[in-house]
Order: sequence, then structure tokens, then C-alpha cells
Amino acid sequence: MSTPNVLTVNDLEITPTYVLSYGLGEDSTAILLRWLEDPSSRDFDLADLAVVTAMTGNEWESTRAAVETHILPRMAAAGVRFIQVGRARRHVTKAGEGVVVLDDSRHPTRLYLEGGYSLWSEMTEAGTIPQSGGARMCSVHSKGDALDPVIAAITRGQPYRHVIGFEAGEVRRADKDRSYNTAVRTGEYPLIDWGWYRADAVNYTVSVVGDSVGKSACTFCPFSFGSKAGREHMLERYRAEPAVAARALLMEHLALALNPKQGLIGGKRLIDLIRAENMTTVLEAFEVLLAGQTHALYDVRRIISSRKGDSAAAGSVDRSLRIRTTGTREDLQAQLDRFAADGAAKGLTTSVIGEDRLTRLYQHQRGTLFPTIERFFVVAPALAAPKEKSRFNERWAELAG
Repeated sequence: MSTPNVLTVNDLEITPTYVLSYGLGEDSTAILLRWLEDPSSRDFDLADLAVVTAMTGNEWESTRAAVETHILPRMAAAGVRFIQVGRARRHVTKAGEGVVVLDDSRHPTRLYLEGGYSLWSEMTEAGTIPQSGGARMCSVHSKGDALDPVIAAITRGQPYRHVIGFEAGEVRRADKDRSYNTAVRTGEYPLIDWGWYRADAVNYTVSVVGDSVGKSACTFCPFSFGSKAGREHMLERYRAEPAVAARALLMEHLALALNPKQGLIGGKRLIDLIRAENMTTVLEAFEVLLAGQTHALYDVRRIISSRKGDSAAAGSVDRSLRIRTTGTREDLQAQLDRFAADGAAKGLTTSVIGEDRLTRLYQHQRGTLFPTIERFFVVAPALAAPKEKSRFNERWAELAG
């Protein structure tokens, strides 16, 4: 499948007056399903509706099965336009450069869950994980940035109603969304108008199709681990899809190698939870996946600035990431161990095996006052891209003396 750099949509289609952002989850599914089943629930013709979904590339297979089995056939029978999009690269423009249309059809038969440029690829190339604090920027970039230019293209500057599946317990989210209204865009929230909470949405879907579609989320979403119930739900899904769990662990493993403070569960490690739960099939799948990866010997340098000039408080962090060599995990680890032994004999380096069971060979360990620096070498999958800011070396030289 090609991934063009410039957004193109079907110019022959009519301009929709209603656009539903379909996240594939319980809430937006209930809206769409009720519109299809109960014409009295809407004040527009289905020919004037466009349903749009942004694929992150990391959705659950169970979601695919449920939506393809129960929802797409009903959309096709009603002739509803369904547009599936994704990113073709990490950064996209407001004009749609870097956005790919995966499918644009009134007779959809499949979900293109693989997307274009996946969020997993973005995270591993950066050697990090989605951050669970603050705004959900991962969702903004992988979904919002892809959807906005598509909606602009299909509505052609004409007024439209933008329908979002906020349920009755999310009035504050709806109020915030209204602040993005313009002369042409008006947000609408049917579940709130109907007084439906999440349970109502689920119950309606089950009453129509005999099953629920399940919670839609990336397979490694840190927000899904935010509660005990959420963690149990994620573990249940991992047991059903161990290969999916293995990819989440691989992403975390790389991030941990480059930064010991990373972890998919609010800074805590997913791998620890998987081990504690004795999820053997998941651990075995992870080891097979890890063993099949080309590895790299990474040279990691960090400059930790002071916060507002306070030498006792850590501020922003700049990182330089370089790949010294690539090869098998075993060969590179043996090489790192030799370096550690040679350095120890000369008093130059310190080898540290962290709680994450990763060996880091330190040339500089961070001090207690800021700004400070640290440098270590570590073996991990060769998925992260080398990167450093233009003046990093200049500042490093100043601080390293």
C-alpha cells in the first residue's frame, strides 16, 4: 500500500454536513449504531454523513474482529461513507502533507488497523514511550493531526457538525471541545444529549448486535493502566494476544535501556507486572521477539540543567544518542562486558546492572548538583534513531571540562 505525502480525497463525493470522529470504541460505536438502526435519533440523511477514523497502527485485533463483524456490514448496507486515515510519517502539516488515506468507501469491508506510520514506530525511533502525565500528546499527534486536514478537505470550507462520542459523564470534555468551534465547525455530543453513560452505550450495542466492541486503545496505552480495573483489563487482553504484549514489552525494554526511569505504568515497569502475574506465554513471546532483533551498542549522553537557576533542582534534559556498532545481542553484550572489565582495571568506568536487569557502562555518572552530565553505554534493540541537538557537543564540552 502506497503512502503519498500529499492528502487526496474523493472529489466526486458530496460535501458532508455531519462528520463523526469514530474512535472504534464503545461510545462512538453506540452513536453510529443507533443512527443506523433508529432514524428518529438523527435529524440528517445518512448520505450527508462522513465517518472518519485515524489509525494509530496499534489497535487490538479483538477490536478489528468486533467492528468488521458487526459494524462495517451495517455501514455498507446503509451506504455510509467511511474514511480511514493515518500518518505516512512522524510530522504532518495542517495542509495534509504526510497524511495517507487508507480507505474512502461507502461499502467498507475491513479496518486498516496497521495504519501508515504507527505510533509504535514513532516511540521506538525516539527510544521512548507515551507519557502518562499531562496532555495526551500521543493521541493529538497520531489522531488529531491526521484527522484535522482530512475533515477540512472533505468539508471544503462549508459548515459542518463535528460529532464526538463524549458520554454523559464527560461534560467537561465536551465544554472544552466547544472552545474549538469556529464559523464552520460546531461540536455535537449525542450521548450527552441522550443522557447516556458508558454503560448505556455498551448495553445498547449489545442489545443490537449481541456483543460489545470492547474498549478501543493502543495496545501499550499507559492511560489504560491508570486504575486497578484498567490494569486487570489490559492483562486479560495480553493473555489473549501475547504477541501484542510482546511488542509493548519490546518498546518498553528499549526505552528502559536508554533511560532507567522509563516505564509504561506511570514510571513503573510493565515487564515487572507481567513477571509478577507469571504470564509465561507473554514472557516467552517477548523473549522470542527480543532474540530476533538486531541490537546496537548505544552511546547515551545527557545534560541535566538546573531548574530556574536552582542548583539543587533538576530541570530540562537534553540527550545525545549515538550508535557505536550493531550486531547480535550476545556479541555486543560480551563486548560491553570486556569494556567494563578493562575500564574497571583502569578506574575509568562503572558497570551497573539495574533493577531492569540491563547492564549500563558509565563513563560519567550524574552529580547531585545541576547542571550535571551523565554518559553510559548499553546494548538494546537497534530501533532508536541517532539524535542530538546542534549545540549539544559544545555545551557538553563546557560541563565535562
